[in-house]
Amino acid sequence: MTRTLPELGVGIVYIPGLEPLLEPGSTCVDFLEIEPQTLWQYQPGGELSYVLPDYTLRHLQALPQRKLVHSVGNALGGTHQPDTAFAAALAATIQTLDAPWASEHLSITQVSSAQAGFHTSFMLPSLQTPEGVNVAAATIRRLSEQLPVPLAVETGVNYLQPRADDMPDGEFFAAAVEAADCGIVLDLHNIWTNEQNGRQSARDFLASIPLERVWEVHLGGGFEHEGYWLDAHSGAVPGPVLALTEEILPYLPHVKAITYEIFPAFIPLFGLEAIQAQLQDIHSLWSTRHTSTPPPAYIRTAATHVVSTPQHKANPITPVLWEQTLGELVTHGEITGPLAEQLRQDPGIELMQKLIWKFRAGAIVKNLGTLTRLIMIHAGDSHLETLLDGYFRQTKPRAFASEECNGFLCYLHKAALTVPYLEDIIRFEEASMQALATQENQYIHFRYDPRALLEAILRGELPDHLESGAYELEIPPPAIAEVDAMHQGKVPRE
Repeated sequence: MTRTLPELGVGIVYIPGLEPLLEPGSTCVDFLEIEPQTLWQYQPGGELSYVLPDYTLRHLQALPQRKLVHSVGNALGGTHQPDTAFAAALAATIQTLDAPWASEHLSITQVSSAQAGFHTSFMLPSLQTPEGVNVAAATIRRLSEQLPVPLAVETGVNYLQPRADDMPDGEFFAAAVEAADCGIVLDLHNIWTNEQNGRQSARDFLASIPLERVWEVHLGGGFEHEGYWLDAHSGAVPGPVLALTEEILPYLPHVKAITYEIFPAFIPLFGLEAIQAQLQDIHSLWSTRHTSTPPPAYIRTAATHVVSTPQHKANPITPVLWEQTLGELVTHGEITGPLAEQLRQDPGIELMQKLIWKFRAGAIVKNLGTLTRLIMIHAGDSHLETLLDGYFRQTKPRAFASEECNGFLCYLHKAALTVPYLEDIIRFEEASMQALATQENQYIHFRYDPRALLEAILRGELPDHLESGAYELEIPPPAIAEVDAMHQGKVPRE
């Protein structure tokens, strides 16, 4: 497989707030990796169901760096075939931003079902069997055929313990990308995370995959949590991952980019100066890519590396059964059967349940901040957690934060809560989301003085007494500087 791709250098995943590092003339960031689902607005029924808003597009185009497109919500490791609406929107974003290649994950984020498929809100591992290879390769090829540029797939995180019927991690990944004839985004923190959590060692993984297919390297940080190392994109790249990068980078003959990843919530904690220092360290690593030193013993060159075709073995676990069972378990669904009983014994299931809960709750609290604050002021944090738990157990995750928030608002309507001022605040939140989606002013009626009410909630108080009346509140769309676009529909990797 030969691709003529431009060399981009060192980049970072785009997040609003990084602009001080992106000014013209800056040597810190060579390119920006755009995660389209974090910026799209979901508009079902239109010519395109997923739209990159004009104000966001203008802002991105004004930034001087080249752009890459890295999809984060329609992973390609399962039976779910990317629908035409998603593929069309992704292709349009790629063309608009002039991205030289695109990428997605070799994981599962959507579960196919004869009754009703659902989104997992989390990157789940694929079934690592020969049949799983065939399914993943077909899904990758299906999306690749609909895109105007070459496609690469990313090495994922797997919090489950190795199973007796698993192909080794590297062997499975290599077989899938060879069968799909695609590129690789080599996330070194991901494969190191897998090693820390008891799966294949990172170096054994690297020894198994076709290094000549690597176009891009990802680096990020993580932390320990309940006995696991999480791929959390939390700041500093661990020292062993930097050492692994220095070791492998000279032996990636077609690598064109190296991307640093950090989640929005960690930027205030880590700081722009620390991010800049990380990027400088990565630039130093990038400069070693053309050095020619004797390779470590585990590295195989393209001339000596052979990916074997996995042999089919009778296995009662099909890719459909795997993803339906795993998806139901991590989203608290009701499912029975031998596979469900096996997976329930794996502590990784409980970990993923908790991480999905935290992610969904974070999206709601971030986007419905006034409402959730009102509930906490009135009845305490535990009451909000109980409401969120009830909603999550009743409703599957949604792909976009706007859908998740609307679902929670509907749940509250049906719950008939006795929270003061609740109806006014729900209308306020609905109108605020609509203003963001349409970029048009919204007007709503309040039964109480909206300024006094909203200011009191912001202070963490409930007003002693507000006179009822007829008030109208105008809600303008937020300015681009105020739009935390990363919470429009982010799907976590960890």
